[in-house]
Amino acid sequence: MKLAISLEEMTVGGGPKYTLMLGRSLASLGHDVTICTERPGVWWSELEAHGLTGYCLPSQSRESTVKRACRLARYWNEQRFDVIIVNASLLNHVAHHACHMLEDNIRVMLILHGDWDAMYELAARETAAWNCAVGVSPKVQEKAAMYFREKPVFSISNGVEIPSTAILQTRRPWELPLRLLFVGRLIDSHKGVFRLPLILAECRRRDLSVRLTVIGDGEDRKELESRFQDAGVSDLVEMAGYLDPEATLTAMLKHHVLVFPTNMEGMPLVVLEAQARGCVCVTTRLPGITDVAIEDGVTGYLAEPGKIEQFVDHVQVMLDRDGWKNASDAAMERSCCCFSVDAMVSQYETILRDLDQNAYPLKRTYNVTRKLGSVPFYWWNYFPRIPAPDFFMNGVGALRKRWRTLRGRNLKPLVADIRN
Repeated sequence: MKLAISLEEMTVGGGPKYTLMLGRSLASLGHDVTICTERPGVWWSELEAHGLTGYCLPSQSRESTVKRACRLARYWNEQRFDVIIVNASLLNHVAHHACHMLEDNIRVMLILHGDWDAMYELAARETAAWNCAVGVSPKVQEKAAMYFREKPVFSISNGVEIPSTAILQTRRPWELPLRLLFVGRLIDSHKGVFRLPLILAECRRRDLSVRLTVIGDGEDRKELESRFQDAGVSDLVEMAGYLDPEATLTAMLKHHVLVFPTNMEGMPLVVLEAQARGCVCVTTRLPGITDVAIEDGVTGYLAEPGKIEQFVDHVQVMLDRDGWKNASDAAMERSCCCFSVDAMVSQYETILRDLDQNAYPLKRTYNVTRKLGSVPFYWWNYFPRIPAPDFFMNGVGALRKRWRTLRGRNLKPLVADIRN
């Protein structure tokens, strides 16, 4: 089959990494795969490294969203793809619009990577344009099915490449200080990174011998560094910044415990990758998501959201050599059984072949040209995009960051005081 996988850009993160693995695996099975983006992103060169073809929609100055979506749909139609795999995201909105203008013999599979309402609402608005959807965890599939009951929604957990025995032999053995690791975007509203200084401070209070490496970058990096300093634990932290995919995987081999105090996920690739390399995971309990990725108390440990003491309790267990080794070995074994990329791709290929046989047809019949009236454009989509001045965008960014900070706090007592 001729397949296109669509996402906004090849930037650092789980979505692009998933795209690389899925694309390469489908190509190895004989499918013709093209990765389509709106912008290249810092990982664009990874496509060639993985033997994949890439198409970045050419940028045209002062172009409206409508025209841009029409150009993308025209490319997909001219290339005669059999299936378009679209990563559901507000940032990937041009691709969502373009799906409404595809010829009738092109099917659309929507991938739901996260458990947040905005994504479900986006998918619900676009039900006329996609044939089936895939949620990356049971929780995502269950919730998606509630939003659009008339559409087929499947659950396929993310998979990761299982390292060879030779690679696993390079793992760091248990030793003190215990090497802790965090990998992800440094955005507290999503990844809960402001809990890391509190976790380290509690480790120091208990006199636990640990060191932490932080891999990643984001808008909250400076604030995070400041909080490490205020907590008096900056000497225990190495801020490594962004690393390429291979360097990140190597880092997992050199650390003992992944500390991941996230707020929301779909099915975190970083947890699956760490487990496959024997790096024991301590993360937030998210029902239907992380409790599927981790067998609590066996392959890793789950803590209730925001419970710093529980995170530290679990880290303390890893200070025992046998405790860490048992969990590490169990995590690697379960990864091979349940979360290999081969198992994931096999499930995708089954659905793709069903789509190719028109198993999930759209209820609404379109003509070949797809009139624009059927596309859910907003009035502002018809106006050319005008680049905003830097000072304006910086101000918008500062306001968004402030709002995220306030939203992350408990504002109910404040609201009650104002009302009283």
